[in-house]
Amino acid sequence: TYSEAIKWLGKKYGIEVEEREQTDEERAAQTKRESMFVLNEWARDYFANMLHNDRDGQAIGMAYFRDRGFRDDIIRKFQLGYSPELRDALAKEATAKGFSKEQLTDTGLCFETSDGRLLDRYHGRVIFPVHTVSGRVVAFGGRILGAKQKNVGKYVNSPESDIYNKSRELYGLYLAKAAIAKQNRCF
Repeated sequence: TYSEAIKWLGKKYGIEVEEREQTDEERAAQTKRESMFVLNEWARDYFANMLHNDRDGQAIGMAYFRDRGFRDDIIRKFQLGYSPELRDALAKEATAKGFSKEQLTDTGLCFETSDGRLLDRYHGRVIFPVHTVSGRVVAFGGRILGAKQKNVGKYVNSPESDIYNKSRELYGLYLAKAAIAKQNRCF
């Protein structure tokens, strides 16, 4: 386990490893963070499924990627996806799977309107998951498709959260780290 590895390294290099029990607040925060990762990984799979298996995902999302020169292997490698035009498609599917309104808003996948409705942040966009250096999905970027709409940004990104700090993540680093190590350089 992680803690056993830390103890083993400490013993090997003569570093004292102090152990302490987590507080209830620390355990709750860790549980919340872990549930956010689980939800983001579910959302990544949802978006990818929409891209590959939904009629609009194929006709709109996949057509966009192919028009831009993306090969199928790259689309799969980067786990790209598509969010349907319907304003609450992901929200309905996620709540049906047992995810809470709080989880959906905490991750930034959805937002709550003043009248209490839960709406998808990325509706009608192609999706780019953002991974940590270890490969966990922490955020998403979405690019709008089709004609430009008034007061709508071309790109929408996840807001910062308990698991995502945009200044600490670099898109694609997880997929590039092996090549960086092999080449011993990064541009």
